[in-house]
Amino acid sequence: MTGYEFQLLSQNGEDGVLAEILRRVGAPGRWFVEFGVESGREGTCVALADVAGWHGLFMESDGSHNHLLHQKYQWNAGVTTLHATVTPERVNELFAAGGVPEEPDVVSIDIDGGDYWVWRALRGYRPRVVVVEYNSALPPHERLVQPPEAATWLGTAFFGASLGALVALGEEKGYRLVHCELAGANAFFVRSDLAVHFPRPDEVQRRGPNYFLTSYGHPTDDTGREYLKV
Repeated sequence: MTGYEFQLLSQNGEDGVLAEILRRVGAPGRWFVEFGVESGREGTCVALADVAGWHGLFMESDGSHNHLLHQKYQWNAGVTTLHATVTPERVNELFAAGGVPEEPDVVSIDIDGGDYWVWRALRGYRPRVVVVEYNSALPPHERLVQPPEAATWLGTAFFGASLGALVALGEEKGYRLVHCELAGANAFFVRSDLAVHFPRPDEVQRRGPNYFLTSYGHPTDDTGREYLKV
C-alpha cells in the first residue's frame, strides 16, 4: 500500500492510501467521522469533505481550532462540526448527536493519547475503515497502552498505544491491519469481512517514528509514567 501514499489535504500520505482502500472496499454511504482535526486545514478526512463532497462529522476539543473549523464548514450542509472532547464515556453519545449512521465508511481517531480507549468504547457502529494514530516508538509487537486516566499529551514520546495493542483490539472488534503509513503516525484497519483484497496483517510493514519524513521522533518522557500491558 505504500506506493499509493500521497498528500492532498492530509498530514502525511493518508489521502492516497485511503483512496485506494475505499476503491477496494467501496463507500456506499460516503460518510466519515474524524476527531482531532484541529482547524480543518488538514486531516485524514478533509479531502473527503472538501473535494469528494462526502457527508460527515468533525469533532474538535480546542476552542480556537473549533471556531475556525465551524467557520470553514458552516455553509456546508453535508458536514457537521461539534466542539467536544471525545472520551470513552462520551464517544457513543457524540456519534448519535452528530447523526452518524450505523455503518460510516471511515472513522479517523487522532486525539494524542486516548485513541485506544475511545475505539474500544465505540459500540453499535461498524465503520468500513478505521484510521488510528499510534505510537510507533513503542515495540510494535508488544501491547502497551497509555493509562486511560493519563493527563493531556505533554509533547513527549509518552502517548497513545503501540501498534500491537491496536492490532489486538482491532481483531477483537472484527478489523484487520492493512497499512502503516510512512511517517509512522497512523495505522489503517479494514473490517474483516471486507479485507479479502489486502495483505495479511503480518505482511504489513511496521514503521518507526518518521514524522515529517525526517526520522524525527518526540523527545523522551522523563516523568516516570508507565504504560499498561493489555
